[in-house]
Amino acid sequence: MRKTGRTTMQTNRKTATKLLLVQWSRFQNVCIRLEGSTLFTGVNGSGKSTILDAMTYLLTGNTQFNKAARDRDRTVAAYVRGDTKSNGPERYLRTGEIVSYIAMEFWSPVDRASMVAGVCIESADDLSYKSSWFICRDTVMEQLNFTAVEGKTIRFTPKQELAVNKRKLKSADFWGRERGVEQVLRALGLRCDAAKYRSRLLKMMAFNPENNIDQFIQECVLDPGKVDSLGELREQKRQFEHIKDMYESLRAGRERLEEVEQRAAEYERKLKSLQIREFMLCYQRLRDKEEQQQRETQQKEALFHRQSGLEERKKELDRQYEAAGERYRIAEQNDMARGMQDSIRALEGQIRTADEEIHKYEEKREAVRKLQTQLSELLEWAGELHGLTEDETQLLRRLAEMGAAKDQKTEAFLHASEVFRRQGRAFEKEEVHCEDHMEQLGREMDELEAKIKLLKANRMVFPAGVEQARRMLETELTRQGLQADVRIFAELVEEVTQAEWRTAVETFLGRKRFYLIVDGSCCHKAMEILRKKAVHGVNVVLTDRLPDTPVTPGSAAEILKIPNLYARRYANYLLNAIHLCESEEELHAYPKGGLMKNGMLAKGYAVSCMDMRRTDACLGGDSIRLQLKKAEEEKERKQEELSDCQKEADGIRRRRAQIRSVNWDAGYYDFQAAARLEDHARRKDKLLEDLERIRSNPDFLAILQEQQDARQEYDRLRAAVEAAAREIGSCENERQRKEEELAQISGELYILNQDYSEACIRHMELKRPMLEEYESLTKGKAGSRQPVTQKTVRRLEGELKECVRQLEDAQLNYCKLAGIDINRRGAGYIPFYREEYRNIANIRIEEVHNRLKEQGEKLENAFMNDFVAEINETVREAREEIETINRELRNIPFGSDTYRFVMRKKPDRDVFFRICKRLEEYMDTPEVYMNSARDDEEMERDIREFMSVILNEEDETEYTDYRKYFVYDMEISSVQGGKEITADLSKKQGSASNGEKQTPYFIILAASLLQYYPRQVCCARLVFIDEAFSALSRERIEQMVKYFEENHFQVFYAAPPEKISSIGAFIESTVSLVTSGRYTHAVEGLAGAALRK
Repeated sequence: MRKTGRTTMQTNRKTATKLLLVQWSRFQNVCIRLEGSTLFTGVNGSGKSTILDAMTYLLTGNTQFNKAARDRDRTVAAYVRGDTKSNGPERYLRTGEIVSYIAMEFWSPVDRASMVAGVCIESADDLSYKSSWFICRDTVMEQLNFTAVEGKTIRFTPKQELAVNKRKLKSADFWGRERGVEQVLRALGLRCDAAKYRSRLLKMMAFNPENNIDQFIQECVLDPGKVDSLGELREQKRQFEHIKDMYESLRAGRERLEEVEQRAAEYERKLKSLQIREFMLCYQRLRDKEEQQQRETQQKEALFHRQSGLEERKKELDRQYEAAGERYRIAEQNDMARGMQDSIRALEGQIRTADEEIHKYEEKREAVRKLQTQLSELLEWAGELHGLTEDETQLLRRLAEMGAAKDQKTEAFLHASEVFRRQGRAFEKEEVHCEDHMEQLGREMDELEAKIKLLKANRMVFPAGVEQARRMLETELTRQGLQADVRIFAELVEEVTQAEWRTAVETFLGRKRFYLIVDGSCCHKAMEILRKKAVHGVNVVLTDRLPDTPVTPGSAAEILKIPNLYARRYANYLLNAIHLCESEEELHAYPKGGLMKNGMLAKGYAVSCMDMRRTDACLGGDSIRLQLKKAEEEKERKQEELSDCQKEADGIRRRRAQIRSVNWDAGYYDFQAAARLEDHARRKDKLLEDLERIRSNPDFLAILQEQQDARQEYDRLRAAVEAAAREIGSCENERQRKEEELAQISGELYILNQDYSEACIRHMELKRPMLEEYESLTKGKAGSRQPVTQKTVRRLEGELKECVRQLEDAQLNYCKLAGIDINRRGAGYIPFYREEYRNIANIRIEEVHNRLKEQGEKLENAFMNDFVAEINETVREAREEIETINRELRNIPFGSDTYRFVMRKKPDRDVFFRICKRLEEYMDTPEVYMNSARDDEEMERDIREFMSVILNEEDETEYTDYRKYFVYDMEISSVQGGKEITADLSKKQGSASNGEKQTPYFIILAASLLQYYPRQVCCARLVFIDEAFSALSRERIEQMVKYFEENHFQVFYAAPPEKISSIGAFIESTVSLVTSGRYTHAVEGLAGAALRK
C-alpha cells in the first residue's frame, strides 16, 4: 500500500506521509499514515481540529488554535497537559513534568528520500512549556525513539535522549520557535516569510466567507498592513505640539518681559533723574553755601581793608589834631609877635604835611588808575567769562573814579581777582597743551620730511618694523645657506588695474599688505627664525600651504596684477571672496563678501563702513607718486595746523602776561585815593589862605582870628578823630560778627561737604552727568543759580511711585503667565526679570525655536520617510501580490470560469496617490524629495493636508492599513455561447446560490497560497480546511476537491462524518477519530472500507 501510495504522489510536491502525536491533547501516542490529501473525521470533540492545530504548530509555530471555532482557550500548555476543561482534580490527563512530540514525515520525489520534522514540548507545570524544533533528514518515523515500551507502560523519551537509530541528537540540532519554523519551511522547499505563510494557512483553515467581497479580500487574501510608524508619527506630532506650545508660551513670556523691561527702563530713567536732581540739590546747597562763605569772606576782607584805611586815617587825623592843638595852644598862650611867628611856622608845617599826603594819595590814585586800565584791557577779551556780573564789570571799569563806595569796589576787585586767577590757571594748562601739540606736529613734520625725501628718491615707505624684520629674515636665511628673497606683499603687486577701487581694496587689506612673502621651501625656516628671534608684530605668509585657485571674475583679486606666484595665490585667497559692488543693492546680494568704492564692506553677513582717510597707497607701480602727493599735502596741512597752534599759544601767553601784570593784592590799593586826594588839596588851600591872611594882616585882629581859626580847626579835628575811632570800633564789631557767621557757615559747609561726599560715593556714576547738567542749567544765569528745587524733587518722587506701580503690574502679568510666585514684584526684582529675559530671549526661545524647526522637520520626515514611504511600499507590494495571484488564477480556471482580482483606488485617498505620483519624479523615494528644494507648492499642500487628516483621524487603522486605500472585487470571466462574459463578484452576491457565493472565496484563498508554492519547485503544498465545505453541495464539493487536487495541493480536511461521502470519495486517505475512554485513537481507511462495501 505504501508503494502504491508513493507512486501516486506528485513529482513536484514534498508529500506528508505520516503524522505522530505523542501526549498531545487526547492523543497519547498516535501515528497516522497520510496518503496525499486526507480527511480527518469524527464526532464533535473527537479531536479533528486538534490534529490540524498540531500540524500548523509544527509547521508554522501557530498558536491561534481551532480558529474556525473561535476557541480562545486552547493553548500549547493545555494541549500538552490534556486539558479536558472539566472541574475537579481530573481536569488534566497529564500532570507533573511532561514531554510531548509532534512529528511529520515527508517524502521528496526529487531526493527520493524521507525526512522527519518535529517539535519537542517540555512542560514543567500547568503554565510553562518549552518547545524545541528538530529535523532529521534521510529518516523515517520508525527510526526515532519517541517512545519505548517498558513492561506494560510506555516511556516517553526526554529531549536529551531522543535518537535516530540510537544516535542521540545534539543540543545544536534543536532550535527555538522562530529558527525552528524557518528551518522546517526551508526543508520543505518553502522560501517565504513564516508569519505571512502562517497567516495564509490559517485563513484557509478558518474559512469564513463574507457577503462583502471587498472585506473578504482585505482580511483573507492580503496580510494586515498596519504601519507601526503612525505611533511614532503621533509621538512626533505630540512633541511638535508640545514644543510649539513651549515656543508660544516663551514668545508670550518674552512679550510680557519686554513690557516689564520697558517699565523697568522707565523706572530706572525716573530713578536716575530723581537721583540726579537729589544729587544736584545737594551739590547746589553746597555751592550756595560755598558762595555765601566766599561773599562773607570778601565782606570780611573788605571790612579789614576799611578798618586798615580808617586806622591810617585816624593816625593822620591824630597828627593833624596834635598839630592843630599845638597851633591852638600857641595862639592862646604866646604874645602877639611870637605867636604870629609860631602860627606861621605851624601853618607851614601843616602845609608840608598836606603836601606829603597829597603826594601819597596821588601815587595811590595812579596805582588805581593803572589797575583800572589793566582791568579794562582784560575785560575786553574776558567778557565771555562766567562769574562777573554786569554791575561788577562796570564798577571795575571806574575804579579810579569817585562815586562808588570803597566797600563795593573792594568786593568787586576781590571777585575779579579770583576769576582772573582761575582763568590764568586754565590758560596755563591750555598753553602746555598747545606746546605739546606743537611738539607732536614738529615730530610728525620731521617724519613727513624724511618720508618725502625717500619717496622723491623713488623708495617705497613701509612700516619700520616690517623693513627691519625683512632685513633680519634675509640675513638669517643667507647665514643658513638659503638664497631666498624676502619680499613685502605690497611691492609684489605690479598694478591696480582699476584705480577707483584702490583705496577701498587697500583699506580692506590693511596690514596684510605688509605681510612678508618667502619662497615655499623656506616657510618652515622663517617660522623658526621668528620664534627664536621673538619677532613681534610681523607676519610671514605660509606660501607652501596656499591653495592654487584661479582669480574669481568680478572679485577684488581681479583688479590686482601680480606676477609673483605666491603673492598671486595669497591675493586670491584674500580677495576672491570679495565681490566688487557698484550699488548697495548689489552689496546686499553678497553678504558673505562684498565691497563698494566708498568703503562699504559686507563680510560674514554683516556690513560696515571702513575709514579710508588714513589709508596710504602701497599697491602698484604708481603708489610712490600717490604717496608723495599725499605726503606733501599732509605736510602743508601740518604746517598750517602748526601755525594756527603757534598763534593760539601766543594769544594764550599774551593773556597770561596781562593777568600776571596785575597786582591782585587788594591791600595794595586805596580805592578812596581820589576822594582823599581832593580832601587834602582843599585842606592845603585852606592852610595857604590862612597863612597868607596872617602874613598880610599883621594886626591883632589877625591874631585873634588865628586863635579862633585854630580853635575851630582843633575842634573839627577832634571830632574827626572821635568819629574815626567810632568807625574803627564799628568795623571791629562788624568783623567779629562776620567771623562768627563764617564759623557757623564753616560748620554748615562741613556737614554739606559730608553729605555731598556720601552722595558721590553712593552715586559715583552720576557725578559727571549731574555736573554737566548743572553747568548746562546754570550757564548764562549768574544771577539766578537755582536749577533745581525741593518741589522738583517731590514731583519726581511722585512720578517714580507711578513707575513702580506700572512696573509691578507688568511683573504680575508675567508671573501669572509663567506660573511663578506673584510676590516677586517691585524694583528689587528687576535683575531677576532681566535674567529671565536674557534666558528666554537670547537662549531658551532660540533653543526652542530651533527645536521646533527641527521637530517640524522630524515630523515631516517621519511622515514622508516612514509613514508615506511605508504605506507606498506596502501598496506596491500588495499590487505585486495581487498581480501574482491574478497570474496564478489565469492558469487555474474553475470549470469554464476564470477569476481575477480588481483593486480600485478609494476617492478619499486621492491625496495620498497624488503624493506618490509626484514621488516618482524623485526615484519613488520620499527622502530624495525631502532633501530637495521642495519648491512644489501643490506637493507641499498635499503633504500638509494628508498629514493633518491622518493625525486627526480617531480610527488610526483607516490610514495605517494599506488595504483600506483600495476597494477590492473579484472579476469573473466565463465563456457563454462562444462569447466571453465578465462580471464583478460583488454584483452577483445577491443573486447567486450559497455554493456559488462560497466557491470564489475558496478559489481566492487557494490562489493566495499558490504564491508560496512555485510550480517549478519541488516543495510541500499543504492546505488545511477546518469544518470543510459546510455550505457547499456535493457537486460543488466534488468540484472544489478536484480543483485542489489538479493544482497539486495536499489538503487536510476536518469535517463531521456526514461529509465522508462527499469529500472522502474524492481523496486518497480518510482517517476516522474514535474516542475510547478519555483518549482518542485514529483509524486509517475505515471510512474507505465502508464505502467499498
